[in-house]
Amino acid sequence: MALITVSNVETYMDISFTNTQKDAVEMVIEGLQSELEAYLRRPVEQATFTETYRVPETGRGVVNQQYYYNYPTNPETTLTSPGIIYAPTYTLYLENSPVVSVTSVSIKTASASATATTQEAERDYVTRKYGIDLFNAYANDRVTVTYVAGLNGGGIKSFQSLMLRATAREVQNMYDDTVGLKDLTTRNIAPLETGFTERELASIKRYRRVRVS
Repeated sequence: MALITVSNVETYMDISFTNTQKDAVEMVIEGLQSELEAYLRRPVEQATFTETYRVPETGRGVVNQQYYYNYPTNPETTLTSPGIIYAPTYTLYLENSPVVSVTSVSIKTASASATATTQEAERDYVTRKYGIDLFNAYANDRVTVTYVAGLNGGGIKSFQSLMLRATAREVQNMYDDTVGLKDLTTRNIAPLETGFTERELASIKRYRRVRVS
């Protein structure tokens, strides 16, 4: 679903489009929203994604031989009798953010005969805005994550304003070019800037994702 509709553009420009023009405006809206997401480096609307990653052999982000323990709640239990032993944490930065929820996480070891094992939330992994922290992943494991992520673009008024302004400019240019071609003559109209202006993009820069390398 797009941030704005053809009906929104008609109201904004106080104009009525033909069916053919509506199809063209839909294409403009889709293209501009794609440009917006490319600039922000994240989806502007929440959607479901499934991604698979390989756990690297290095760079897991913790000191070697550092482990975490889940001690039983039995008061007679001493520190010499831990419960589940967790492997060192591995932080998995997902391709899309902010992460709204995680539907499923499975891990398949590097063994050719291995089968994927479903991971349990809050025990085997913890959900973060940027991804997940895994407690049961080792080097060369394959981690598959299904999750919901993205900005609530429909609730961010500045996104809608930018989309309407840019779409109106694109539509006006499209109209001028089309009329000029039909008349087989050059129209004495200064071309409008297409896409988003630098000033418009600067106004939403705070939503831009900083890539983690």
